[in-house]
Amino acid sequence: MIKLLSTWSEKSSQSIGDIQLVTHQAEVWEAIKDKNISIIFDTALTGDGKTLAALLPALYERKTLDKGLFAYPTNELIRDQVKQVNKWSETFNFNPYIGELNSQSLANSIEEENLNKIETLRTIAYDYDLILTNPDIVTLIHRLFYDKWGNTARIAQTFLNQYRYFVFDEFHIFNAPQVTNILDGIAFSRATLGQTNLNKFLFLSATPDEMLVKSLNQAGINYKIIQGKYLHGLKSSETHRRILQEVNLEIITCEKNKGGIENWLIENIERVKTFFADYPNSKGLVIVNSVFTAKRLIKKLKNLDNLNLTVGENTGLTNPKIRKISLEQQLIIATSTVDVGVDFAINFLVYESLDAGTFIQRLGRLGRHDGFDCYQAIALVPDWVKEKFNQLYPDGIECDRESFFNTVKNNIYQKPQEFKQYLSRWGTVLTTVRYCKLSSQKSQYQTLLENYEQEAKNLIGKTPNWYRLNELKEHKIILKELEFFRGRGQLDIWVNEPDTNAVISMNLIRLLSGTNFRLISEAEAKKISESVKQPFYKNNLDLYAKIENYLDYYEQVNIEFCNYLDNFNLYQAQELKGLRLKVKYPEIQKINRQLERLPLTTCVIDPNQYDIPALKRRYKLPAFFELHYVKDQSNKLYPVAFGLDALLLDSLFFWQKNNTAMIC
Repeated sequence: MIKLLSTWSEKSSQSIGDIQLVTHQAEVWEAIKDKNISIIFDTALTGDGKTLAALLPALYERKTLDKGLFAYPTNELIRDQVKQVNKWSETFNFNPYIGELNSQSLANSIEEENLNKIETLRTIAYDYDLILTNPDIVTLIHRLFYDKWGNTARIAQTFLNQYRYFVFDEFHIFNAPQVTNILDGIAFSRATLGQTNLNKFLFLSATPDEMLVKSLNQAGINYKIIQGKYLHGLKSSETHRRILQEVNLEIITCEKNKGGIENWLIENIERVKTFFADYPNSKGLVIVNSVFTAKRLIKKLKNLDNLNLTVGENTGLTNPKIRKISLEQQLIIATSTVDVGVDFAINFLVYESLDAGTFIQRLGRLGRHDGFDCYQAIALVPDWVKEKFNQLYPDGIECDRESFFNTVKNNIYQKPQEFKQYLSRWGTVLTTVRYCKLSSQKSQYQTLLENYEQEAKNLIGKTPNWYRLNELKEHKIILKELEFFRGRGQLDIWVNEPDTNAVISMNLIRLLSGTNFRLISEAEAKKISESVKQPFYKNNLDLYAKIENYLDYYEQVNIEFCNYLDNFNLYQAQELKGLRLKVKYPEIQKINRQLERLPLTTCVIDPNQYDIPALKRRYKLPAFFELHYVKDQSNKLYPVAFGLDALLLDSLFFWQKNNTAMIC
C-alpha cells in the first residue's frame, strides 16, 4: 500500500469576491494581460482549478481580449465544462452568451436558421461571447475547410478576428500530428492579425509539449510556463488550499492473458462490497481500456446475485442521457471517456492503464472532492510494472503526488515514442497545402501570403512552396489524413448500440473483433441518429451497423491484399487500394466490396526486418497504434500501419534512407 499525501495549493494575495485565487490562477491572469506574451502554459496539478484560471480572463478582460474559444478533446468534457462555466459566471455575476459547438449542434443550427454552413458559422462567430468546442472543429475552421467557394479564408479570419483568446484543455494527451496542426494554426493567426494585436493561446496541460516549446523558441515567440506551488500532507493551513485528499493506493498484478480487469473485479467483488459496507455513501469508478471490456463487465455485474450495488456506465457506446443517470449510481464502469478532465465525486477507484500517462490521468480522478471518510485506489498493472513499484515503494510508504508522478513517468513505465521527426517530415506539407489554397486567390491575399510564408518558416522550419500544388494533388487521401486534427478515420463506420441509444463512429476492424452486428441502410441510420438526437456519421465505406451483442472473446480479423506488397515502397506513407478482410461474419462479402475500392493511407514495413512485436519494441509505439498484419498474394505477412499512424511511422523511417518520396 502506498499512501499519497494530501496536496495543498498556495493561495495568492488576489481575491475575486469571496474566492481567493491560488498562485497559478493569478499568474495566468497576469500573463494574459501582458502584451508581450502571446502563449501561456498552465501546468497546475489536477484539481487545482485550471478551468477557473482560463475563465477569469475571458470574463474580466473582454475589452482587450474580445471573445473566448475553449477547445476540449471530447464532447463529454465539453458538456461537463458548460456546467462549470455557467456556475462560475453566475458566481461572478456575469451573463456571457455561451455556445456549444460540435458537429451535431452545427447541424441543428443550420436546420433551425435555414442557412448554409458558412452563413451559420459566421452567425455563430458573431453571436457568442464564449464558444466551447473541440479542437477538431477549430482545425477545420482554421484549415479553410468550410470555405470551398468564394473567399478561401473568410470563415477562418472571421473567427480569428472575433475570438482573440483560445484555450486548449488537456493538451498533454495529444501527439505530434496535433501539435503540428496547432503550430500551423498559430502561424496563420499571426499572419492574419499582425504583430500588434495577436491572439492569446492558453494551453492547460500536465506538461508543456517539448515540440511546441522548441518551435516557439526557434521562432522567437514569447511564452510563459506557469506551475502551481504546493505543499503536501498538511492538516490545515491559512496560506494553502487543499485540492487533493489523501489516497491509499494499492498496486496489484493483473495480466490480460488471465482475464484482466474483468476477472479480477468479479473474483474480488466481495472486497468491493465490503468497502461500500464499511464506508456507506461511497461512490466508485472502474476505468478499463476497452469499451467491449466495459460492456461485458457491466453485464456480468448486473447478473450477479446479491450484488447490492447499483451499476452505471460511461463509455463511448453510452447515450449522454444514460451517462448522466449513471452519475447517481454507486459503481460506474467507464472507459477513456472519463480520462480527460470529467469530474466525478468518488472515493473508490479501480483502474487499468496502458502507460504512465493513463496511469496518472486515471489516478487523478480520485481525491478531488471532500465528504468521504476514505479514498481508495487500486491500480491493476502487468507483473513487470508491479515489480518496479515494489523496488521503489516499500509497503506503507508515504509520498507526495508530485514526486510520485515524476517517478511513474521517469522510472516505472517506458517513455513512449514522441515522433519528434513528424514536424520536419509533414509540417511543411501542411503549410504548403494552406499556402496553395490561399495562392488560388493571390491578388486578394497577397499580404497574408507574405506574412504566412514568414511565420510558417519561423515555426515549422521551412518555407511553403506554391509550385508543389500539382504534386500534392496526386496524394489527396494522404493530405486529408494530414489536415484533420485526429486523422480522417478512413476505416471508421457509423455504429448504433440500441441498448443505450448510443451512436458513434468506430473502426471497422475493431467492431468485427468484438461484437456481433448487422448492417443497416443509410436511411435507417439517419433515422436512428435523428431519433436519439446524435450526430449522423457519413463514412467513406458507406457502412452502417447496429450492434446486437458483445463477444466473450476477441475474434481474429485477418487482412489480405489482392496484389504483391513488394511492388510498393516500404517504410513510406502511400495510398493502397485492394484490401479485404477475412473473418467469421455473414455479410463480410458486402463489407469487402466496399473496402476493396477504398484507397487507404498506409505505411508498409519489410517483414524480413520486423514483425509487429519487434517493431513496437524497437520504436516504443503506443499501445493502440493501428498496426496490422496484411497477407499479400505471396502469402507473406507484412506489418502495415493505417491512417494517421501511417504518417507517424513514415516520419520515423523517412530520414533513415535515401528517400525519393514525392511528398517531402
